[in-house]
Amino acid sequence: MKFVRKRINSIFTKLLVVVVCTGLCINIAIGAVFHQIFQNLAETPLEKNIIQYANYLVKDMGIPPQFERAREIAETASLKIRYDGPGTEWSTSPDIPDINRHRTHIWHEDGGVKIGKFRSHYLVQISNGPHRVTFDLERRFQQEDTHKKLAIMFIVLSTLILAGAYLLMRFILKPLKWLTEGVEHVSRGNLEHQVPVKRKDELAELADAFNNMTEQVKKMLHARERLMLDVSHELRSPLTRLKVALEFLPESTTKESLKEDVDVMESMITEILETARLRNGYATLNLSETDLVPLIQAVVAGFEGASPEVAAARMPTSLTAMLDRELCRTVLKNIIANAVKYSGSGEKPVEVSLFHKSGFVVIQVRDRGMGIPEEDLPYIFEPFYRVEKSRSQTIKGYGLGLNLCKTIMEAHKGNIEIESTLDEGTTVTLLFPDQQGDA
Repeated sequence: MKFVRKRINSIFTKLLVVVVCTGLCINIAIGAVFHQIFQNLAETPLEKNIIQYANYLVKDMGIPPQFERAREIAETASLKIRYDGPGTEWSTSPDIPDINRHRTHIWHEDGGVKIGKFRSHYLVQISNGPHRVTFDLERRFQQEDTHKKLAIMFIVLSTLILAGAYLLMRFILKPLKWLTEGVEHVSRGNLEHQVPVKRKDELAELADAFNNMTEQVKKMLHARERLMLDVSHELRSPLTRLKVALEFLPESTTKESLKEDVDVMESMITEILETARLRNGYATLNLSETDLVPLIQAVVAGFEGASPEVAAARMPTSLTAMLDRELCRTVLKNIIANAVKYSGSGEKPVEVSLFHKSGFVVIQVRDRGMGIPEEDLPYIFEPFYRVEKSRSQTIKGYGLGLNLCKTIMEAHKGNIEIESTLDEGTTVTLLFPDQQGDA
């Protein structure tokens, strides 16, 4: 029973049913249309019947035909009659074309009989010596329009059937769209997204497996962060003892080198712990209305003497935003320090700009340094990730600064964006929500 139910819920079974039903509906439609066509053809007078009917009318009118009798027949039989003979010609209607003079398509000509079509006129001409009688048949003898209507009806029916099949298959395959959206969310780092599981077929099993996978990835990432935090906490005590011990050593180049290494390790541990606090919501942002112009100018002044130099390029008189002043200062220092570090001493100045854009207060830092390869851009915010290139291997750093900056920006409900071209430079954009603009 379970096997049968699984087969019934199978997506392949559903698609097979759709294909079979579509084929049956198309075959039924084709059969109905052609049945109607053959039925109409069976009811249509054949050329032989038309000729016999025309000859009967000619005999009824006499040779040469009498106009009054021809008019009676035309009214009774719903025909139009034209006569061409020695010294006279007439017609029961003025719009009957001459089958011999116009560009008539003749499809039957035998002795004194011609059958053809000129535009919308179906013509039959009976010739008896110099006497020619032409009949213009009414539309009840003209089956071309009927066939066109039937053909259009067939096309419409086929289109509706195929459209219905398409919509049904799209409904069946809708979980694929949900899975695609889920992959996009996860690729952007949103591991909380869950793909809906509303059916009991193979795609539902795939969606359930996808959700389980994201849960496992979340647990793995949480375990990694927990490990980093535990190790960082455990390292603080020995580092503190090491710093105390170093103070008792005599001054020497070895002592200075050890102190630098200890300071680097302490800074790295501090960044790891600060990032974890902000990401897990343990830290409270100290938000205040801050004028960013003097804040940026103060940070830029701290890089005085750097090579290349740092300059405030595009700066308004005043621009305020609700943010944590010290965390914003940390982000700005990190970004400018990276811009200086990855630029050559002879490069153009690092430019810092401040402006409004689409409901955000934007700080932009632009350098003309070595740039970042395109394949590395998606990973530069990962902790400990560094672009390993021969010309940058000597540059100090552990790849934690940008990760901390991203966490701080997300804590502000803002964003950080990086655009870079190899050997041309990098532009880092910090977007803080404009609280005043929203109000």
